[in-house]
Amino acid sequence: MQTKKKRVFLSGLQRFFDFSTTERRGLFVLLIVLLLIIVFRISLPYFIEKRDVSKSLNDDVKRKVDAFYARQLFIKDSLSEIYKKTYSEKTVNFYNIDQSVAQLSINPFPFNPNNLSEKEWEKLGLTKQQIKSIKNYEAKGGKFYKKEDLKKMYCISEDEYAILEPYITIPKDTTTETWNKARKSVLLSLPPIEINSCDSIDLLNIPGIGAKTASRIITYRNRLGGFVAKEQLQEIYGIDSIRYQQIIPYITIDEHSIKKLNINKAGIKELITHPYIDYYLAKTIVQLRTNKGLFTSLEDFKTKTRIYNELYNKLIPYLTTE
Repeated sequence: MQTKKKRVFLSGLQRFFDFSTTERRGLFVLLIVLLLIIVFRISLPYFIEKRDVSKSLNDDVKRKVDAFYARQLFIKDSLSEIYKKTYSEKTVNFYNIDQSVAQLSINPFPFNPNNLSEKEWEKLGLTKQQIKSIKNYEAKGGKFYKKEDLKKMYCISEDEYAILEPYITIPKDTTTETWNKARKSVLLSLPPIEINSCDSIDLLNIPGIGAKTASRIITYRNRLGGFVAKEQLQEIYGIDSIRYQQIIPYITIDEHSIKKLNINKAGIKELITHPYIDYYLAKTIVQLRTNKGLFTSLEDFKTKTRIYNELYNKLIPYLTTE
């Protein structure tokens, strides 16, 4: 009887654990989920502990940084106090000196800053560095022509200059002034130069005219055929209004020596050498002369070429039909 019951029990137990394919898959998935839950539960304390450690490390670094800045601020304040105690208000700053300090250091007496010895500068109360700057300026050809020139020295402060200024005495350079007056007197006494007949050597005697300018004047005069007015000098490169005013007192113009251009005979190449005639006008003159005959007068020339009045008036002294 017992054996039978035992077989029945074992048979029932076997049926209980006898799963279908779907049931086995479900059971397998369930086991995996349970395994993951167990692993997560075991690992969770470790991650929480690591995060707390990282946070504590960050807090520790922050405390150290704050302590560093606090230390630097303390050092800065300490140095500031030391500086204030070490240097009084009367300390001389070479580039920023106030009136009270200047009065204590400067001992003025009448002096000429040009070629003043180093010992004399020291007696005035200047420092070695200031004296060195002044001597370097003189070594490079610098000179004090007026009192204000000393003020331009970067090594002299405004307060120092204010104390020294009444004592500066710079004698006038009468030699140069006298020489200039004598030269001007001699030049004005010379006879004026006739610009249409002179050579470049004659022009060099005129103030404001050098070798290059003299050469340009002769070249332009030859292209024109001669000057008919002093104002034409301003058409030359290098002669501006200032130089023109220097030149005109020393020149005269003889219009009878003007070389004229025959518009009934000159070819295009000869015509365009004149400063007032461009290629288009030269070509027009030759074509009109060929197609309609020679020009009978300058008025005929103006009518046929239709040039504007300003250009015509400039050309009249230089053109002829004969």
